Amino acid sequence: ATSVEIEILTPRMEGDKMQLIDSGGVFREQELKEFVASAHVDSSSDYLVVAIMGPQSSGKSTLMNYVFGTGFYTMNAEEGRQQTTMGVWLSKAPKIPDHLTLVMDLEGSDGRERGEDDTNFERQSALFALAVADVLMVNIWSIEIGREHGSGKPLLRTIFQVNLKLFAPDPNRKRTVLLFVIRDKTKTPLNKLVEVMEDDLNKMWDAIAKPPQYENSKIRDFFDVQYAAMSHYEERHDDFVADATVLRRRFLPDGDETLVRPSEHLPGAAFALSAQKIWEAIRTQKDLNLPAHKVMVANIRCAEIASDQLSGFVMDQAWKDLEAEARSGTGEVVRGFNARLMGLVDSCLQGYEADAMYFDPNVRTAKLQELSAKLWEVVTPAVADQVSALRSQQLNAALKDLQLATGSDRDTAGVAGAAGSGAGAGATDGGTATSTASLRPAPFREAARCVQASASAAFRRAFAEDLRLEGTEWDGRAATAEFERELAERVEALRGERIEEAVQAVQRQLANSVSGPVISLLDNCTPGVWRRLHAAARNAAASTEKTLLRQLEGFELEPSEVEALQQKLTGMAQAKLENHVREAALTRISRMKDRFTEVFTLDEQKTPRMWRPKDKIPNLAYDARLAAAQVLAQLAVIRPPEESTDGRGDGAADNVEAAVLDLAKADLEGSPSSAPALDILSADSWPGVCEENVLLQPHEIRTTWREFMSASNVQVQQALSAQQTARLAGSQPLPFWAILAIFFLGWNEFMSLLYNPLYLIFGLVVFLFGRTLYAELDVDAEMSKGSLPGLMSLMAKFRPACKTVLQRCTESLSALAAGQLPEELQAQGHSFASEAEMSSSIRAYGSSSSSNNNSDDGPGTPPAAPPSSSPAQVGGAQASTVSAESAGQGARSEGEASPSDISGSTNSSDGKAWLTNDEINAARSMRMQLAEPGASGGAAEAGGSGVG
Repeated sequence: ATSVEIEILTPRMEGDKMQLIDSGGVFREQELKEFVASAHVDSSSDYLVVAIMGPQSSGKSTLMNYVFGTGFYTMNAEEGRQQTTMGVWLSKAPKIPDHLTLVMDLEGSDGRERGEDDTNFERQSALFALAVADVLMVNIWSIEIGREHGSGKPLLRTIFQVNLKLFAPDPNRKRTVLLFVIRDKTKTPLNKLVEVMEDDLNKMWDAIAKPPQYENSKIRDFFDVQYAAMSHYEERHDDFVADATVLRRRFLPDGDETLVRPSEHLPGAAFALSAQKIWEAIRTQKDLNLPAHKVMVANIRCAEIASDQLSGFVMDQAWKDLEAEARSGTGEVVRGFNARLMGLVDSCLQGYEADAMYFDPNVRTAKLQELSAKLWEVVTPAVADQVSALRSQQLNAALKDLQLATGSDRDTAGVAGAAGSGAGAGATDGGTATSTASLRPAPFREAARCVQASASAAFRRAFAEDLRLEGTEWDGRAATAEFERELAERVEALRGERIEEAVQAVQRQLANSVSGPVISLLDNCTPGVWRRLHAAARNAAASTEKTLLRQLEGFELEPSEVEALQQKLTGMAQAKLENHVREAALTRISRMKDRFTEVFTLDEQKTPRMWRPKDKIPNLAYDARLAAAQVLAQLAVIRPPEESTDGRGDGAADNVEAAVLDLAKADLEGSPSSAPALDILSADSWPGVCEENVLLQPHEIRTTWREFMSASNVQVQQALSAQQTARLAGSQPLPFWAILAIFFLGWNEFMSLLYNPLYLIFGLVVFLFGRTLYAELDVDAEMSKGSLPGLMSLMAKFRPACKTVLQRCTESLSALAAGQLPEELQAQGHSFASEAEMSSSIRAYGSSSSSNNNSDDGPGTPPAAPPSSSPAQVGGAQASTVSAESAGQGARSEGEASPSDISGSTNSSDGKAWLTNDEINAARSMRMQLAEPGASGGAAEAGGSGVG
């Protein structure tokens, strides 16, 4: 009894907390059992026990409430500082619902209520917490660190010492976590405080009296020391709450710096009984009983005998020879190894028992077990080498059988023979499996299962004959399991190699399947080419996948493996596609030229154009350049596969394509787009396009287009020159010598026509009819298609053309009979304008000098070469003619038909036509003839016939 009145509380359980031990030291067994059942501890073995100790009124209960959400009673500061927690309280942590955590709140030490002399309970409760808890929190004020009594070092020293004596813990088996919670942290850095505490703990551990087996131990052999710092509860309350939250995370299994350690807990149902027994041992234990004298003597002598026997075994020549054979490194299994080894070990143990038979049986047995353990430590390396040698032999033989059964030599190798040979060889050659030449071919999985079963049986048989040591860990079960595991790994590795070989074998097929259609599609790069490119890549991957899966039918691929192969092949096809596209982007200029040449120089039947006078070269050049721009637009960025699959496209990629086409149209038409989605002239990158999908940057697009336009102008100019040459060749008059030849050779016929008007009229009618029919049939255009197609087309058109010409002739004769000039004959006066239109399509790409207006050029002066011009000028130059309107107006005076009018009329708003001097002189003569006053309709008719 003490002078301090101790309140003996009645047993109670309040909500989720209970009083485990009251202030009088009474253990509440029944209440604990009820608490264990209500907290579901009895149905779990994965739980954590946390306890806290420290000086009285140091805020232990407050800390536990904030960290774990418990409801322990706390001191009311306004009522004065006094004892609040009496005894030991237990609660479940509500704030850690995912991991069952039990929290113990101990009565504070150094309290005035118990006085100076009654310190037994605080020591007993502290030792109880140390024995039961997984994590023991030591609450200590920061200002008390470095002090002897203030930091609680005497109490720690006592419980450390008694714990070693009473419970004799195994070093490093279960290390209790000691968490020192430093309260009311100050400006002193935490690492400095830790250094002081680490030094005090080491000195304290070295100073305590330890049992002999723990003489050289360190504190960290038994405890995992951790630290945490908390802010002042009243002055920095918000920081205190935050620190409590951080500290709570350390009690989660997956939290940062977690304090949860793997440990061997008792089942939850035994927690109440274990805690009760520990408390009873602490309450009744006063000191450790010293062993009896005979036990001390037995310990010493049995240890000496065991040491002598162990030395003799190591120095035994028979053991040395056996060890040398077993560890020779040749990979061979020593026949009869187990029998020879067991004979040596049994001889050593029997010698020990003979010498120690008169000592205490318990000590003798304990030392015998120690000697046996040390003997096995000596022989284990040799046994392990032998097991490894046998395992290597069997693995090599099994893998050889599997390779023969599933390799290229399948007609002469199979699994049944592998199994039979493995079983037969085990009895004659250490169980190693060999294959024969009469093996039945089988799929890989089937062959693997047969080989594994055969090899496992051979290994067990060989191990039993030479290596099994009954009553030890080398009884064969663990070795066989290890062999089967490693064999399965080797088989899976070989299977993976075979699958990889098959994948590599179909890579060439995949590359060819992708390259063919992709290269063909990239030659034209028409709109929507990306959808077709990705479809070609998917089709190639699907075809290759079918081929690969047929080759791998015997491998029993899992759905995940099939999916992985599909993704791999799809990735390969996509990579090959992107390589081709990137190569195409590098050769964009040549591809644009090829596309331009195809559209510009070939007609709808893919035959070369002859550049006839009626061909509209500017329009063809416009269309061909837009087709080339489409090639450039498709090669600007890579469209991902998903955008080409769903058909919706990608806004960013569509904007890029539209921007490139807008650039081309603006350059060709001479007017920029009204509201372009992307201004390519000022952009330095493609908005919304991933950088890895960019093939050509905006500045590369601009440079490429300029280079292409410069190159295409040459082809357009050549076409215009060829067209002008064709026109001039069709309008050249007969040579003078030909006229003389016709005059002399056809004089008689000419005179007969003059003397017979009927012949003259008939000949004129046939000539006009044939000329009109020739124009109606468009013989030149039809024959440009080829001889046979042209003739067939002319034959098909001949009859309708004849009807049309006869109808026109009838209408003309009716008009003449009525005294009117037919429209056809009126149009003959304008034939000169038609002839001038032949030269109007030759547009100059630049400015024309005023010297073209002079009329003094000689008849042999060649036409000036047209300079290059912008694409806008070429596209719009179609309306200029050589004053065709003036040629049909006969009322003009001779002064109006000045040379400057004729030459100047070649100018137009879109461009300038270039004429030869002969054409200009002929135009002047015809115009003056038509402009003579008094010219009648008959003169006009004759002039028209002559022109025609």
